[in-house]
Amino acid sequence: MQPIDPEDPRRPNVQIAASIRAAILSGELEPGAQLPSGDELAKFFGVTRVTVGNAIRTLREEGFVRSRTGSGVFVRDQASLPVPGDNDHPLAGVASFLFEMGHLKRVPRAGWLLLGVPRPETIAEHSFRVGMVGMALAAIEGADVGHTAAMCLLHDAHETRIGDVPSVGRAYVTTAAPEAISAHQTTGMPDAAAKAFQELTAEFEAGETIEAQVARDADKLETLLQAVEYQVQGHDTTAWQETSIGALRTEAAKQLAQAITATDPHWWSAFAVSYRELRASAQGRTRSLRG
Repeated sequence: MQPIDPEDPRRPNVQIAASIRAAILSGELEPGAQLPSGDELAKFFGVTRVTVGNAIRTLREEGFVRSRTGSGVFVRDQASLPVPGDNDHPLAGVASFLFEMGHLKRVPRAGWLLLGVPRPETIAEHSFRVGMVGMALAAIEGADVGHTAAMCLLHDAHETRIGDVPSVGRAYVTTAAPEAISAHQTTGMPDAAAKAFQELTAEFEAGETIEAQVARDADKLETLLQAVEYQVQGHDTTAWQETSIGALRTEAAKQLAQAITATDPHWWSAFAVSYRELRASAQGRTRSLRG
């Protein structure tokens, strides 16, 4: 948690709520963790118990914490944000999540902007091909294809809320943990659906299962594919290619990376040649029939 900033114009209770909220979202305070006592928080922030109480009430109303009589205040295991009264359909949380995922179709991959790519791929476009790469790698590595594809499609879902921070920005920006964001994105969903999305996110971030390792490699390989394509368009993507290849963990991914860099990205060129040959053949048959 960060102490109060004397130069921050916000009221102390607002700053305290923001500090604790950030600690929850970053993973500093994990689900189920108990907050320090009111006296301890008042001493840490240099305010009265009343001010701390107002901040805790805000966090409780937002669904970040719950109070247990005689025990203290605890971070909620599952976010429970306020939902408008007219939003009472049992699948309203799922619908809201799907609308949110649509936003990824409009969010560009920020790293390519550094190269001056005028209209870079979106996060959704990236995630789609990551899923395809993941399916191929999973089949080669003997991992579960469907499980891997699900992680691939979901791996950047948290960027609806924090955007795509390029590598140059990560030295300056601290963002919320994807697991914490997932907990809030799935608020209001049926428990089974929320659990599925949250567990996939946590598994990908941990990177311990073979499916997670394959999915993470698929993410890097899609970046490599895009880098090669942008290289052909005249952008120097050497650094992106080297970084992507250097991060690969599975043998199948390393082999596929070699194939990608050795393959002409103009996949349609062979068809263009065949089309010309077929057209010439058809014209020859037409002349023969007329003769």
